Amino acid sequence: MKIYTSLVAGMLCVSAGVYADAPAGYYSQCEGKSKGALKSQLYTIVKNHTPISYGSGSTGTWWAFESTDVHEDGYWWDIYTDARVSAANRAPSSMNIEHTFPKSWWGGAKNNAYKDIVHLMPVNAAANNLRSNLPYGEVGTEKSYKQDVPSPRFRYGEPVKGQGGGATYVFEPDDEYKGDIARTYFYMVTCYQDLSWSSSNNGQTMAAPGAYPTLQPWAMEMLLRWHRQDPVSQKERDRNDGLYEVQKNRNPFIDHPEMVEHIWGDRQDEGWMTGGTVDPDPGPDPDPEPGKAELTSPMQGDYFVYEGLHPGQTRMIEIPVLGSGFTHSLTASIEGSGAGLFSIMVGQMELKNLSISAADVMSADGYTLKVRYAPVTVSDGVDEAVLIIKSGELDEAVTVHLQGTCAEIAELAAPVALPAEQVSAQSYTVRWLKSAQDVDGYVVYRNVYNADGDAVADTFTYEADADEDSLVIVDRDESLRESYTVTATLGDAESPHSNEIVVDSTAGVSGIGADVDGVVRYFTTAGIELSGAPTQPGVYIVTVGQTVARTVVVK
Repeated sequence: MKIYTSLVAGMLCVSAGVYADAPAGYYSQCEGKSKGALKSQLYTIVKNHTPISYGSGSTGTWWAFESTDVHEDGYWWDIYTDARVSAANRAPSSMNIEHTFPKSWWGGAKNNAYKDIVHLMPVNAAANNLRSNLPYGEVGTEKSYKQDVPSPRFRYGEPVKGQGGGATYVFEPDDEYKGDIARTYFYMVTCYQDLSWSSSNNGQTMAAPGAYPTLQPWAMEMLLRWHRQDPVSQKERDRNDGLYEVQKNRNPFIDHPEMVEHIWGDRQDEGWMTGGTVDPDPGPDPDPEPGKAELTSPMQGDYFVYEGLHPGQTRMIEIPVLGSGFTHSLTASIEGSGAGLFSIMVGQMELKNLSISAADVMSADGYTLKVRYAPVTVSDGVDEAVLIIKSGELDEAVTVHLQGTCAEIAELAAPVALPAEQVSAQSYTVRWLKSAQDVDGYVVYRNVYNADGDAVADTFTYEADADEDSLVIVDRDESLRESYTVTATLGDAESPHSNEIVVDSTAGVSGIGADVDGVVRYFTTAGIELSGAPTQPGVYIVTVGQTVARTVVVK
């Protein structure tokens, strides 16, 4: 395969050989480890990378895609469809940035996970909307969708028994990409094993709290099977080289797919070794060579960041402590100007100092150090402290940076939903006004009524980025009444619902008529509510009650 990069002057062919493999020694700290210890060691390696700004900017996501997701014939590589969209067009309107690991699963914060190219991919917009934040899975009973998805390479519907984690529907990728998705998920639950997964919005359907195994049992079983049945392809190798070029880290499960077996699979009792050979996990060295003590996790200068908290909330990060050659205990202490806000947790005890035995540090799983951030008031900037790990057997103490931010809970205004457009028997386009506030994104709530039209039978949610103001629904049943509302999100805060727009089972969308009751509200096209009817020339949005909206022009 070759990777093509779109330049101002045209398409420039760049051989995949230009990119480098993993640097020498990139995985050397993983030697001999398995299970949680191997996963945590990989975490220390891949978590520190160069985040790419999100979006279509000159050095944003779509710029990075030019190094990772372009067919050799110059078209965007879309894993959901066979649509051929020229990569000479950066950020085409027919495509979206897909979070294969949905952003709502960690609360939607615009953190490094939100921007990580490993799990971001360019896909058809309608397919992306259909997938929404559904878990991946294997479809038992397929749900129909009609138009607007060109040459689809996925299935959508109710999961087979035992899958889905409680979700009503799952999204099944094409067999050709199931291994790609599995290795992407193994990376995400490794690189971001310190995140808290939301208990709502399908956040714990596939992901599980904690540093290991960080996957729900059903998801782990399915992803292992996908990984085995669809081995690493040249596409993935080239993509891995491309993302290393722009993001400066790699997906270890593409470089060394056998690591999957040592962490989650059938080689958990064997320590991983470079080259694919394995040694039985030896556990602690009973007679370590003097002067060879080494701490491999955490590493000198590591950063652990606690984002998006509000007063009264707390968050705990699990920091793996792994090493070799120790004969005496290590000490961990929290120091620095913000030390009062951070604590080492042992059960319910809050400590500033802790002794960790050499045997625990050198055990098969290492020692998990739990460090909690508990802000009391809104941060004036960033709350900072350091975690210092010492041992007389180390040449120098290991210093780890702790950073936390605490902000007031955002009071978000409800968006304004607009009438649906392009309504057909099979599909329609949801519309809304972009918020005048700085938001992370939007959530569309779609209600599908029963056959009598008097009660909601199903509710579906869809995510949209902050720069979007529409979403395509492609599985409409024209015989059923539908409605939708829109909310805005910022961190873990969500606005009230917008006015409700009804898509009738017969003639499309409700309009404003003389028989409609409800409060009349007026908005600018920027979403700012007016105190009364507009008098200045311009375009405005008027809503009546909770069911209708339209555009008006004042001349």
